[in-house]
Amino acid sequence: MGVLHGLFAATNASRRARACRRSCSELERLIRERFHAGSLSPDDALNLFDELLPQARPASMGAITQLLTVVSRAPSSSSVRDGPTLAVSLFNRMAQEDNKTLGLDLCTHNIIIGCFCRMGRLDLGFAAFGKILKAGWQVNAFTFPNLLRSLCGEKKTSEAMDIVLRRMPELGCTPDVFSYSILLKGLCDKKESQEALKLLYMMIDNAGSCLPNVVSYSTVVDGFFKEGEVEKAYSLFQKMLDEGISPDVVTYNLMIDGLCKAQATDRAEEVLQQMLDKGIKPNCKTYNSLIHGYCHIGKLEDAIRKLNKMSRDGPKPDVVTYTLVIDYLCRNGRCKEARRVFDSMVQKGLKPNGTTYGTLINGYASKGDLVDMHDLFNLMVSDGITPNHHVFNILIRAYAKLQMLDQAMFIFTSMRHQGLKPDIVNYATVMGGLCKAGRVDDAMSQFKQMVNEGLTPNDVVFHTLIHGFCAIGEWNKAEELTFEMLDRGMQPNVVYFNTIMSNLCREGRVVEARHAFDLMVGVGVTPNVISYTTLIDGYCLDGKVDEAFQVLMGMVEVGLLPDVITYNTLLNGYCKNGMIDEGLAFFNKMLGKDVKPTAITYNIMLQGLFQAGRTSTAKELYVRMVDSGIQLEVVTYNIVLGGLCENGFLDEALTMFQGLLSKNIKLDIVTFTTMIDALFKRGRSKAAMDLFAAIPSHGLVPNVVTYNIVMENLIKEGLLEESDNLILAMEKNGYAPDSCMLNAVVRRLLLGGEMSRAASYLCKCDEKKFSLEASTASLLVSIISEGNCEEFGKSLPEKYHFLFKARKR
Repeated sequence: MGVLHGLFAATNASRRARACRRSCSELERLIRERFHAGSLSPDDALNLFDELLPQARPASMGAITQLLTVVSRAPSSSSVRDGPTLAVSLFNRMAQEDNKTLGLDLCTHNIIIGCFCRMGRLDLGFAAFGKILKAGWQVNAFTFPNLLRSLCGEKKTSEAMDIVLRRMPELGCTPDVFSYSILLKGLCDKKESQEALKLLYMMIDNAGSCLPNVVSYSTVVDGFFKEGEVEKAYSLFQKMLDEGISPDVVTYNLMIDGLCKAQATDRAEEVLQQMLDKGIKPNCKTYNSLIHGYCHIGKLEDAIRKLNKMSRDGPKPDVVTYTLVIDYLCRNGRCKEARRVFDSMVQKGLKPNGTTYGTLINGYASKGDLVDMHDLFNLMVSDGITPNHHVFNILIRAYAKLQMLDQAMFIFTSMRHQGLKPDIVNYATVMGGLCKAGRVDDAMSQFKQMVNEGLTPNDVVFHTLIHGFCAIGEWNKAEELTFEMLDRGMQPNVVYFNTIMSNLCREGRVVEARHAFDLMVGVGVTPNVISYTTLIDGYCLDGKVDEAFQVLMGMVEVGLLPDVITYNTLLNGYCKNGMIDEGLAFFNKMLGKDVKPTAITYNIMLQGLFQAGRTSTAKELYVRMVDSGIQLEVVTYNIVLGGLCENGFLDEALTMFQGLLSKNIKLDIVTFTTMIDALFKRGRSKAAMDLFAAIPSHGLVPNVVTYNIVMENLIKEGLLEESDNLILAMEKNGYAPDSCMLNAVVRRLLLGGEMSRAASYLCKCDEKKFSLEASTASLLVSIISEGNCEEFGKSLPEKYHFLFKARKR
């Protein structure tokens, strides 16, 4: 036990010297009473230990054990720091002063084993266990749990299993359900829930020795849910009921939470009902799981229904409940509604926490609503909640996204005034904004400052800077950073470079993407099929299809076989760039390469042929596609119907459309919108309106494009009341008119001389903060300049009045 004796120094000598004012028996009684009453603090325990130890007797061991227990379990919030370490120090004093009148027993050693395990010194825990065996003491069930828990924490479940199933019985100690439950949790934490289930069944098969309890079952049920094995979790829950084990609120919460995360809210509701039938009262966590589940699958009405039920019947919603609803609304761009929920929570006396504020601030930031974002941030600070790194990062990212870099840098700098040192994520966000604005040298200065402050750059930081230098053609610096990344032990792989190339291609920087490709090769990373396909796509987007073909040839030369996605990419390039003959030739060449075309391949070709006016060839290809056995989807039908309509084959398209309906093929709103538009363009307004009216009978809802087409044609035909009613119906169906639609309506009304109605819709544009499109503004200026529109001017929003003043001058 020398390791134990020498590990810690003796405690403060002043405590030792404290005069004994109470007798040994008085101290023992006081310690016992306060321990059982729960009023013995760690500080008091230390003082009482100092007073008791000099006069301790064998009968004092119970009191000393209670003192050690209190010190070893001292919470971090107490004045005693590192309770387990201090308890070991006290144990060492006892061992050093042991004079045969005070015997260290099994109970004290069990406490010390627990202390070593909580200190992360499993080796010393086993050393203390060896001391127990050497002393010849009979171990009990309290000796092993801390050792088992530490072994499982270090993922050494096989060693823990050996102790429970072999060593404990050999030492005459029958494992109890607590020991088995530790093993079950250890296996589940390693994502070995199936092995945990086998152990559970072994407990059942050894009937009588140690049957599983509600904790055992709940542990494995939770393990299965975390591994995505929903049916296994549900089956085990049913098995638990069959075995006569009554679930508690924890078990039911695990079931409801797991089912909701698996989007099985109907089954979760069944479990909730079963819970209520058993007389077990749901708590906030129960309902929060259901609300989160409904929000996750987009059923806000059901989530609100649960929230209202909680408010009415209890348990009362907590901050987490409201934050879940706020988060859903913000993620769906409904920040005004989210703010109303936020305000109602405050009115009910609940104080928002940092997560609640951060969620709503992020919602405003995502919509670019910087004024409300800043107002809420200021409210958060005035509410006494200190913004953390995440909240500051939301603000920095919001300004950087809008290229308002001075404001982003101001927020970044102000973090320090709030006593918060920027972290790696904050730096990465600032550098990303600077790089996107072309200020890569400024980003590099931030990189150097970050390193000087002791922060280690991660792959995101390097990726940002390398992409920034690639974008401005600074290849030497990009290469230098790549090698620095390698020196720091970070290996950029092919996915890393593919991401840089993809971003550059999307920005129209295919030349830079090619340099990034060459850099990848230069640092020893081998390009894969995706690398070449990305570069091919970049050249096609830039209209350089011949260069794209050369990349394909280079790919073949190095022994890489293009896949169907590569062929589709180049094929799409030919079609989008009007090279339909080359596209057809390439398509036939693709077939000769034994590459099987997919539905996407055919769709690309059909779209290209119809756009080129090659309707006969397109129809032949469609028949070929059907004969090939490929499963046709609605996208293909929409391409063919749209192509026929655009090329003057409306009757043929209608015949095909009716045929699809008669076969009960599921069409979408794009299909109906295509046909309605074509009918209007051919002057067949009644047929178009009849088809529009039939949309709901097919289980569909018109979208903004559908409404826009119908609206324009109603105005064109002078059916103004009907057009106004259509707007109301549209809003009732949850579709607010967008900027494009309102601009189109205003133009149509202006051209038709309907000035008062045009003014009304201009007011709608102003209310929604929509800008006028150039064609709308030009038409409005033209009409005003012609004169005779004073009344029209008065009904316009005030911001347009200057046009009339300019005309008078």
